[in-house]
Amino acid sequence: MNFDKKNKDFLEWINNPSLDQELKNLLQNATNEELNAAFNLELEFGTAGIRGVLGAGPGRFNSYTIKKVTIALSKLLIQKYPNRLNDGVVIGHDNRHNSKSFAQLVADVLTSFGIKAYLFKNNEMKPTPLVSYATKKLNAIAGVVITASHNPAEYNGYKIYDPFGCQLMPEDTDVIAMEMDKIADILNWTFEKNDALLTIVNDQVIDDYEKMIADLQFYPNEVASKKAVKIIFSAVNGTGTEFTPVLLKKFGYDVIEVEEHAFEDETFKNVGNPNPEFEPAWIIPLEYAKKHDADIIIINDPDADRIGIAIKHDGQWVRLNGNETGPLLIQWKLSQQAKFDKLPKNPALYSSFVTSDLGDRIAHETYGTKIIKTLTGFKWMGDEIAKEAERGLNFVFAYEESFGYVLDASTRDKDGIQASIVIAEACWYAKTKQNKTLIDVLNDIYDQYGFYFTDTVNLNVKPEEKAIKLDPIMDKLRANGLKELNNLKVVNSEDYINGLHNMPGQNLMKFYFEDGSWFAARPSGTEPKLKIYFVVVDKNQQQAQNKQTKMWNALKEALSLDI
Repeated sequence: MNFDKKNKDFLEWINNPSLDQELKNLLQNATNEELNAAFNLELEFGTAGIRGVLGAGPGRFNSYTIKKVTIALSKLLIQKYPNRLNDGVVIGHDNRHNSKSFAQLVADVLTSFGIKAYLFKNNEMKPTPLVSYATKKLNAIAGVVITASHNPAEYNGYKIYDPFGCQLMPEDTDVIAMEMDKIADILNWTFEKNDALLTIVNDQVIDDYEKMIADLQFYPNEVASKKAVKIIFSAVNGTGTEFTPVLLKKFGYDVIEVEEHAFEDETFKNVGNPNPEFEPAWIIPLEYAKKHDADIIIINDPDADRIGIAIKHDGQWVRLNGNETGPLLIQWKLSQQAKFDKLPKNPALYSSFVTSDLGDRIAHETYGTKIIKTLTGFKWMGDEIAKEAERGLNFVFAYEESFGYVLDASTRDKDGIQASIVIAEACWYAKTKQNKTLIDVLNDIYDQYGFYFTDTVNLNVKPEEKAIKLDPIMDKLRANGLKELNNLKVVNSEDYINGLHNMPGQNLMKFYFEDGSWFAARPSGTEPKLKIYFVVVDKNQQQAQNKQTKMWNALKEALSLDI
């Protein structure tokens, strides 16, 4: 499809004398396809803020996106906290292209509106969970992280926190979106920064964050014994390098960092895809693990809010998905809290509608924990956690299947550093006290609660194809429904489009089968893809995996999917 270069927005950009030269070069060399995506699409708030492909135009992520969102955020903060502007906004960033300069730009725009801005020392990259923690710790009115989390290298993004370190809820992001729409000429917008309102996050905040992490250990005095666990760690060239391996070594573990992944690199050339859900990030860590005869591989994603693990079991390396790691963390934390009489009264666990039931069952059936289900995205969990005092509940865990976990609610967003330290101790205990691997522990869980096989199928499209290719799939599923799949009878279905279970509406469909299995489908809120989640219950892995394959093939036929 040819792009009309008489497009009004395109002409404003290409002819603007103040346009960044890098962006002008991109426009001059862009293909028709790239120009259509840049000027016929608008970036929108998704599950975790705004993310987009770097480039020129309103449909790409660039310095003008940063200005536009920050102007709108400033107006929201002035409206909500007129007497607290000096409490400030904490700003962090990851390792991605332009992240450091974007973070500085956020600070400069905020100060131009009379709002105090915190940057970390030397404006160095920092993990997303640390920004969440620091926002709450410093009693700031907001936090901002420039990150695209686990997205590919061509992406960047803008995530916003409330004063509790929780991602902004729709009532606030809707105001920001409305204010963004009012900005008519962002290309020519000028401002005057106020460096007197710029300050540095105190090192004590980082020390306090690390102490919180240390306190998650149940056996802090077993430093010498923990040397028995050999860990391969990868930060995929992101923010985890400064924290996760340093803390693991401090706590006694034998840690070997993947050198190719241990430095800041915006291109991820040694990683490929920095998402620990996918194969490329594991290639080099697995080579290290085999060479060094390790026990466990731990991978953080670029902003260190997520964790992927692999376990050596019977001489083979087994990668775990989020629905397998979650139950291990839940079983470990709650069993040890119960053992040391530290399990709080009225404990509460939070998980998303598309996360497996297994972790919920462990927490509820064995430890009497109240289960609170939410929409996908930690903002929903953070909002529910904020209601604990009035409900008389006490946090013990929060997670979703996409490799995100919180074990201490002083961070209100996913924390891959917390999870790394906790899973390492669970691995140590299994090896040294039980002569088991974490795969053995997971099998013990299956013996008690039944076998759960989970898989997420991703139907990926280009950003500009999302509405054209993905919406019809959801429309067909919604209109036709399903009575059975692979000879399994559907006993219940849920359409979340208008809101269910005390949650607002989301484009999500979920189908339950007579054997306890289910699948759900929803378009991703952060990437151009449709995610189809399978949770399959059966007697063992092979039978469950075969069943899931047949269910997926039957679903492709029912929806006429040509993939």
